[in-house]
This record gives sequence, C-alpha cells and structure tokens, in this order.
Amino acid sequence: MGRTQRIRTKACDVCGDTADTLFRIQHDATGAWIFACKPCQVEASTDNPHYTYGGTWKSKKRH
Repeated sequence: MGRTQRIRTKACDVCGDTADTLFRIQHDATGAWIFACKPCQVEASTDNPHYTYGGTWKSKKRH
C-alpha cells in the first residue's frame, strides 16, 4: 500500500499570491499569526523586533 500525496493551495496573507511553501510568522505588535510567502517573510523579518517564526506550511502533504 503506497502513500498518497494531497496537494493543497493557500495564499500569502500579505501579498495574496499563492505559493507552494508558506511561513507561519508574527510580524507586528498584535501578535497575530499569518502565513507569508518567502519574499514577504524575508521583508517582515528584516530589522523587526516583533518578528517570530512559527513553522512552515507546505502544499504537498503525505497522508
């Protein structure tokens, strides 16, 4: 019995573009968690005291 892959899609909460990999981050004083694509994650993390990394979301899941 082989494993099957689920392929899902999700949009970046910052720019709205869809991506295969998104990063769960906090980027402002509210402490709200968002999903950001790599370019938005890099921009949010640069010189930002509120930035926290919380994991990686991938579109391909093995289930």
